[in-house]
Amino acid sequence: MNLHVSPFTLRLKKPIQTARGPMDERVGFRVSFTADGVTGRGDAMPMASFGTETPEAALAALEKFDITTAPSTVEEIAVAIDQLSATPAARHAVECALLEHVAIRKGVLVATLLGPVLRSHFAVNALLEGDDASGLAASAEKAVQQGFKVVKLKVAARPLSVEAQRLLAVRRAVGPDVHIRIDANGGWSEATARSALRGLEALRLEVCEQPVGSHDVEGLRRLRHMAPCRIAADETMLLSGVLPRLLEKDPRAAADVIVLKPAALGGLVRSLHLAQQAHASGMGAYVTTLMDGPIARAAAAHLASVLPAADWAHGLSTVELFEGVQPDPFTPMGGEITLPQATGWGVP
Repeated sequence: MNLHVSPFTLRLKKPIQTARGPMDERVGFRVSFTADGVTGRGDAMPMASFGTETPEAALAALEKFDITTAPSTVEEIAVAIDQLSATPAARHAVECALLEHVAIRKGVLVATLLGPVLRSHFAVNALLEGDDASGLAASAEKAVQQGFKVVKLKVAARPLSVEAQRLLAVRRAVGPDVHIRIDANGGWSEATARSALRGLEALRLEVCEQPVGSHDVEGLRRLRHMAPCRIAADETMLLSGVLPRLLEKDPRAAADVIVLKPAALGGLVRSLHLAQQAHASGMGAYVTTLMDGPIARAAAAHLASVLPAADWAHGLSTVELFEGVQPDPFTPMGGEITLPQATGWGVP
């Protein structure tokens, strides 16, 4: 049994400036697995700059992948995809395709295969668009009108004075009650992050994702205990060598919350295990996409429904940022996503 792999490209309506540079499109592969007339689907959208394999490596792994028997359990899926451990985006896509195949055959949502569904709806944040302060303010106002209670924007690509102007414009646009989340993508030094977060204290930021480089666990730890906002570990989650130190139960933990990107972590089951470890250590977790396609967003939403706790909004309002993508059952309404009553992923 082989996979069917189809390349596709999604173009952003507006480029997003990150600490790693501008992003204007995402390139990936739709993966389908068919057996006994039942098809399961997954999206592989690697982002080498974030730490996954390249698109070329993902495609090579997907084309090489072979499976002799259709799995019928999550455990059998884990065995089947072990050969893809070096290519997390490809592994994620194949896991997703096999999970949906099993779920459809059982007549259930994929989420029920992962564990008890603890919530059927949950809050998500809006990712703001705009090059300057006025553009971000307009995007923030629109998000609030749509019902979002949490907004997020990328930082660390501009001088701190400019970042402060942009964030002030967003705070004025959303008012005092909406949470503002920032993502530095590891683009600040520890000294710059300390200066930035202290200087922005009056804006009452909710959380800063990955303020320093992914390997700098001790820098995260020091920032967490001086910053006026919560600290989230994102890119650091991809470094298996530092995860034990990051997730250890410690009153001086390096982060308040971990960010789960299933496409970068190698799948939903791996991500759920990390969330469970974090929960046991007193840390929170929320799910975000890797700016993936609709199937991957649906998969991430299924993961969000089974996490141990629901203290944080998830970063799943991203498919709407692409051109030509039609609304689907996972399109946020009123700042929330609701799991559909369906089988498989529940998305066309």
